[in-house]
Amino acid sequence: MKKCLFSIISLVAFIAMTQAQGIVYPAIQGYGGVEEVPFETIKPDPNQQYKFVVEFDKRIEDKKKISGDLDYAARMYNLHIYAGVPKENLAFVFVVFSGSTPIALSNEEYKKRFGVANPNAEILEEFKKNGVRIIVCGQSMMKQNLEPSMIYPGVEMAVSRFTATTDLLNKGYLLFVL
Repeated sequence: MKKCLFSIISLVAFIAMTQAQGIVYPAIQGYGGVEEVPFETIKPDPNQQYKFVVEFDKRIEDKKKISGDLDYAARMYNLHIYAGVPKENLAFVFVVFSGSTPIALSNEEYKKRFGVANPNAEILEEFKKNGVRIIVCGQSMMKQNLEPSMIYPGVEMAVSRFTATTDLLNKGYLLFVL
């Protein structure tokens, strides 16, 4: 009986392992993991242009951890690459404002304010490597006493979140609010 039970458990474990799909990072390495889906029947058209503006405003509770919104946004980007859309057909812009503004701080300024280097720095670099733009709201910067030298290298600064987003919407971007 024990041999039979062991055989059944082993068989079930083997089937489960062979059926399990992995998590992949097709573009943004280490962030925004995508479950492999070998059975999909609907995919985006790889010949179309996809333009997204994603807004971030949630207050970051744990300043020592990466922003969950950034990881989720990385997943949005990775999903399109995984589904076969080439990078040259993707345009992603992240607009950071209000409580999410610390995402855009330089390592030095982040450390002054929160005691650790910016935990989002690595993912910000991944975004830059993949052509993802990040814009910080100038109004939020002013309210939080931030100067341009305090912002992470490569992050763009706008007059406001409203002006940045409406400009992108007029250029055909689709809006996502996290």
